[in-house]
Amino acid sequence: MSPPHQKEDVMTMQFKVLAGNHDRRSAFVSIPLEQPSTGGRLTHERGDEVPCQVDAGRLWLRVDRLAAGASAGYTFEPDAPATRRRGVRFRHDEAQGTVDVTVGTRRFTTYHYHTLPDTDSPRPYFFPIIGPSGASMTRAYPMQTLDGENHDHKHHRSVWVAHGDLNGCDLWTEEPGHGVQVHREFVEVEGGPLWGRLVERLTWEDAERQPIINESRTVAFYATSDPIRIVDLTVHFTADHGPVSFGDTKEGGICSIRIATTMDGNKGGRIVSSVGGVGETECWGRPAHWIDYSGQAEDQHVGVAIFDHPMNLRSPTPWHVRDYGLFSANPFGHGDYQQSLLTNGTHVVEAGASLTFRYRMLWHKADERKANVGGHYHNWVNPPAVES
Repeated sequence: MSPPHQKEDVMTMQFKVLAGNHDRRSAFVSIPLEQPSTGGRLTHERGDEVPCQVDAGRLWLRVDRLAAGASAGYTFEPDAPATRRRGVRFRHDEAQGTVDVTVGTRRFTTYHYHTLPDTDSPRPYFFPIIGPSGASMTRAYPMQTLDGENHDHKHHRSVWVAHGDLNGCDLWTEEPGHGVQVHREFVEVEGGPLWGRLVERLTWEDAERQPIINESRTVAFYATSDPIRIVDLTVHFTADHGPVSFGDTKEGGICSIRIATTMDGNKGGRIVSSVGGVGETECWGRPAHWIDYSGQAEDQHVGVAIFDHPMNLRSPTPWHVRDYGLFSANPFGHGDYQQSLLTNGTHVVEAGASLTFRYRMLWHKADERKANVGGHYHNWVNPPAVES
């Protein structure tokens, strides 16, 4: 970073953002601050103020558009007054066990975290998902019953986290003997001008309500200038109750989506992978850095991609993605997939050890080509660089 500059008695910080090898649109960048601050004003070299956010000693900004090979200069004035922006906001209703998420002026989703016996669900989930076009992009069943929807697989609740074999316990379906994910507390429910974050503590329990493993779940929502919605999911498991075996089964998905029935692959929807696979046959059980699923929802052409972080276990992950609308990242199902040299996908987390997964969901208009899904993946894993 450059040395601080004195400007009207306010210490300022100047830096450049470099696009690198990729065209950038709605790319998020963070840099360490040179001095403690809780906020401030960020100005582009053109002279216009741009949204920013300070968190844990880092300054966050959004690069709306920057061509490959280009750079842009910025000036940050710590603690200077800045334009208030709607960004991401939460409304937490503890009695109902819900958190409403608003991005800009529009509702995006609601997190339902009460589980059995307080509700009929054994695990938390997000529903509905209102995409950037205003269409609801995930199946309503079993939360609601709508004409024309498929009513199979009751446990496919919109967007959720689950696995079908933890120490032999089923934490994927809702069949007799299944386990439960129990909400313990929210460590953080905090919005902001650029992004907002939920941090939740949960315990995964067996059918007798005995603890199997603890989880810290972090979900970050980003305010973008483009017609997209970006959500980051971090799932951090800790084996505080003894060793835990994540068994080999296709029945699972650490990041799982059941898309709207009208988007299904067998109804004209499009499934495509980062390696060029098209359709269930070329994508199910195959490893890829991302999968995109697009189709028609409420007469709008929309899609959603899940990105697998390169540091995840067994990345690039195989995918449990089906023509009937299921879409999940499952690195444990190799015995069913039989698509690689690894024929047993079981993974054991030893007592006291941990296991972390990171995913990004990109909800967009049109298909993966028009939405530049590949470019957004690089924004995440190869973000723009910063120099003084």
